[in-house]
Amino acid sequence: MKTTLSLFSLAILLLAGCTDPITVGSELLDADRADTGETTDVTFTTRVVREDSLFTFNGLNPTAPSTFTFGQIEDANFGATRHSAYLVPRLPRSTASGLPLVPLFAQRTDITIDSAVLILPIDTARAFYGAGRTFPVRGTEIITPIPFDEDAYSTFTTPTNMVNLLAQSSFTGSLTPTEVRDTSITGRSFRRAHIRIRMAEPFIDLIRNLPATAYDADSTFRDNFAGIYLEPDGVSDGLITLLPAEVASTAADTLYNGFNIYYRDTTGAPSEYRISFRQILPNYAFDFSNSLVGELLADGADNDLTALVGQGGLVTQLDFTDLASLSDRVINRAVLEIPIADVEGVSYTDYPVPSRVELWYRPSSDAELAFITDRVELTRTGAGATGFNSFLGGRLNTEDGIQLYSPAFTVHMQRIVDGEVPPTVYLRVTPLASTEFRSARVFLNGPDSAEHPARVRLTFTKLD
Repeated sequence: MKTTLSLFSLAILLLAGCTDPITVGSELLDADRADTGETTDVTFTTRVVREDSLFTFNGLNPTAPSTFTFGQIEDANFGATRHSAYLVPRLPRSTASGLPLVPLFAQRTDITIDSAVLILPIDTARAFYGAGRTFPVRGTEIITPIPFDEDAYSTFTTPTNMVNLLAQSSFTGSLTPTEVRDTSITGRSFRRAHIRIRMAEPFIDLIRNLPATAYDADSTFRDNFAGIYLEPDGVSDGLITLLPAEVASTAADTLYNGFNIYYRDTTGAPSEYRISFRQILPNYAFDFSNSLVGELLADGADNDLTALVGQGGLVTQLDFTDLASLSDRVINRAVLEIPIADVEGVSYTDYPVPSRVELWYRPSSDAELAFITDRVELTRTGAGATGFNSFLGGRLNTEDGIQLYSPAFTVHMQRIVDGEVPPTVYLRVTPLASTEFRSARVFLNGPDSAEHPARVRLTFTKLD
């Protein structure tokens, strides 16, 4: 019954967002009015725990590769963050037949490969996190073809042969559009913000020695060349967001992402053969040892200071320890108010804090993180990012000079009080817009912080 009333409260909030205030009921006698109130006296503890790995590839419903981040960050506060990716090739197709195209250099011995370059577009909407723009890199050949019908997560790994197939030890990222290909190939100037990495002789030799039959199908090609593992080869002091998906097919664009192999055709004219990507499986790894967040992880419950690291890093667990005083109340609104912590030596200038956070929960102790009830109900109404921001909150804001997050969990809190779900929720970096960086990190005050402690603000109706 109380959960139903809380859902009704959520519906009222939704309606209030699109209607004017009304005065129906304003003439009620004082004795007829509901007993309402507000409290911040809700007891809970906080602790830093590792986040679940991210679901990155759906084997039952494969889609084109999406954005991924690359680079390596290390510091004494958050430890080491290392983002890499497995690039799985996809052969180009004939627009007429849909069959893979066999390159001239695989059909004729007199056609030789001049060079090869790996090209990846930069996601200009959220290009960089951190000050670094130079990224040490190495690329090694994947030994065994990666299955295309199996799910993958951000912890995915597979063996490589350790031979570096790259001819350069680093690349530089820039938002300035630069020439993608020689104008003698494109026939016009074609500039985009992208990274390009020259491939070494071992890669060129590998491709040159493949027989024409290797190009019969993607599976056949992957049996001969399963792809490369692109990994940081040192600290970059930043992450770069790359956009491997095919460029929109318009008259103004030319597809260019992938392995671009340059050769001269039978007339001596420069040509290229482009191998794009069937899969890109990111690996997001974290080493929190010998860092401040590592100490928080080791200590277990720490109600003074807590932390978040996005993209599979860290979440903050909140355990509600005594809710008996709320047993006769209907929760009208429940909001966590958690300020950014002022930690000596920590600056968010180079690595900005998350733009938004949200509360999640585990239906059982061994379940994956799931949406709280409020998010599920909003999704059922067809709410998008605007609705989530309005009713779930969680965006970074400033109140009385204090930066804090205020994610809501009204219906879910009622279910916790009623014993329908576990008395534990998890605060997680959850940006909504495609322009917001997902790897952001932050220290936050716990409920026992000496200044500006975290708290839960409840408004309620008391039942007779």
